[in-house]
Amino acid sequence: MAGTDFAVQKAAIAGRFERESKYNLEWFPEYVDEFPNALAPVPQPFVWDSCKFIAAAKSMVPAKFGVYCFAIDLGDPFPDKIHLPLYIGKASDQYLSERFEDYLSERKDYRGREKIVVMLNKYQNRLRFWWAAMPEVYVDVVEKHLIMCCKPPCNTRPYDREKFWAKAFD
Repeated sequence: MAGTDFAVQKAAIAGRFERESKYNLEWFPEYVDEFPNALAPVPQPFVWDSCKFIAAAKSMVPAKFGVYCFAIDLGDPFPDKIHLPLYIGKASDQYLSERFEDYLSERKDYRGREKIVVMLNKYQNRLRFWWAAMPEVYVDVVEKHLIMCCKPPCNTRPYDREKFWAKAFD
């Protein structure tokens, strides 16, 4: 990343943010509806757990493989349990607990991924870490399909739906 200006990350770590931020969440209901069929070989439904994204909660996150999602708990004036997904990731080469710790470190890394550093710092009082543990063999394909269902605003890697949707196990 030679030549990268890390001003945005440095400002986020220091607690300086633009007054207004715009995040565009793309939602694809047809993919959500077809999710169970597309991933039929994967044991479902997934069991999701969550914790507030704070260092004190790291013991809650299991030492297992799986997928995870950072989401904002909207809070008042919205109804309870409304969360906006900002980022979906996978723990397939390390455990969920290790990924959680990686993000605790990235929160203060001015060389970290810009959208992630801003998310981790700007929304730290409302940020939740959600996870679903599963066998390692399913993690990559589940993550790709979850991203294709809603394309969270902090995910930057595009997935070709024609290539990946429902063809994961061909």
